[in-house]
Amino acid sequence: MASLQEATRSYKDFENNTNAQWWRDPGLRRLVFWQACILLSQMTVGYDESVTGSLQSMQPWLDAMGNPTPSTIGLITASVFIAGFVVAFFVSPFADRYGRRPALLLGSSLCVVGAAIQSAAQNKGMFIGGRVLIGFGISFTTNAGPSLLNELAHPRMRGRIASSFNVLWYVGAIINAWLCFGTGHLSSNWSWRIPSLVQATLALLQVVSIFFMPESPRYLYSLGKHSEAQVILARYHANGVINDQLVTYQMTQIAETLALDSANNQKTWREVLKPKANRKRFAICLAVALLTLWNGQGVILYYFSPILDSIGITSTNQQTGINGGMQIWNLICSLVGAYLAESTGRRPLWLASFIGMICANVPLTISSAQYAKAVSKGAAYSTVVFLFLYNAAFNIACNPLLYSYTTELLPYNIRTKGLAIQVAVSQAALTVNQYVNPIALDSIGYWYFVLYLGMLLIGTAVIYFGFPETKGYTLEELANLFEEKDRLPILEAVVVSEGPEIRTEEMKSTKLQVKEADSESLKV
Repeated sequence: MASLQEATRSYKDFENNTNAQWWRDPGLRRLVFWQACILLSQMTVGYDESVTGSLQSMQPWLDAMGNPTPSTIGLITASVFIAGFVVAFFVSPFADRYGRRPALLLGSSLCVVGAAIQSAAQNKGMFIGGRVLIGFGISFTTNAGPSLLNELAHPRMRGRIASSFNVLWYVGAIINAWLCFGTGHLSSNWSWRIPSLVQATLALLQVVSIFFMPESPRYLYSLGKHSEAQVILARYHANGVINDQLVTYQMTQIAETLALDSANNQKTWREVLKPKANRKRFAICLAVALLTLWNGQGVILYYFSPILDSIGITSTNQQTGINGGMQIWNLICSLVGAYLAESTGRRPLWLASFIGMICANVPLTISSAQYAKAVSKGAAYSTVVFLFLYNAAFNIACNPLLYSYTTELLPYNIRTKGLAIQVAVSQAALTVNQYVNPIALDSIGYWYFVLYLGMLLIGTAVIYFGFPETKGYTLEELANLFEEKDRLPILEAVVVSEGPEIRTEEMKSTKLQVKEADSESLKV
């Protein structure tokens, strides 16, 4: 029995009313603009996850928080992750019922309110309360954001635009690093209140944009709003030509996939987990969450400052400046990974990333051991170099593919559920990292990297044997990637009955209604 991608033609076989270069195409330019607005959500996340670390170097913040102990600082930092874990599984039913845009709007609004409370905090309790609201918001944006980004994307651009979602994390981190570098010179509470206000501003910009951006055509079609879904695809994927071959093909695929999902009737978690194919998908979501967070790269955050201290780089200005440079390095490497995701493929990129981290881990451990035996600037400088290389290997795949890879593997009916699992596991792993990494480094030092070497070897094996390639397919073509024979008879019936075009009377009438509005195209 043929799979979905074998039973239908590829999207590349259909004519499409767009320019090959997106920046010369009005419809694609509008689409990229709205997708860039979606990317703001992850910029806010990157900003938030680095802001507490920056504030710790500011004495006015320490005074305002009552000079917190290390364990209290750990709680302040981890409160975002704990809150994100708690609310993760509430996001999926909300996004499926009310839409991707409302879920993104709620998440961004929570981030605005949380950042406002954080900036006005009079004590550590109020500050933690604001961060808890931010954590709630982040769970919504990291679930609805990748879903909407992928479901709006033009097929030929989806790989790179979707891989850019998490890359914006570093843009937020860079803005925070250099802003705090500047405000750190202030001796008043504005040194830490200004960064918190800027955080609210970033989220507020997204709140405003959401009111104008399009909804997911897959979500609209699932509600029976077929004409609205088709209009959005025509507007942004074909410059308003409603009978464009690619638009018709996508509508056919969406109809087929949602018909299969309806026939399988997977609504409750028990029903969703029953098919072996779904269990494979969720296992990959779980693996991606753990492998991208438990590979040793997170230790660099705690290891970098002591190494800089050891080679005489001890001032706040020097360390924050170098850390800001590290974030720029991370961004460049992530952009390279996002570019290669579509040309090279996801699976080779995953393997290259983990093999690269293994190659950096071994000499990093050796140079760290040499430094521990005899404190020398040569060993310290070598360690810093390998830390940069470790980050480079990490960022070519673990950053750009963190959300994009799992999102494209998940069919529409379980997409938000799979992302909920990934977000929940990620938040739990980040919470563990927050408390375990400093303790482990203090207790066993460089030997901690040996533990992560084992994790990297396991991760490489998991990727090699368990991660499929997703390059070059639409979301609907990937929906049948893991399916077995029990679903394929339904697939054959749908494909044979529908053929390469939508043939239902409802879709015929939809086309006629839109054509009557404009005989040639929809000018939007």
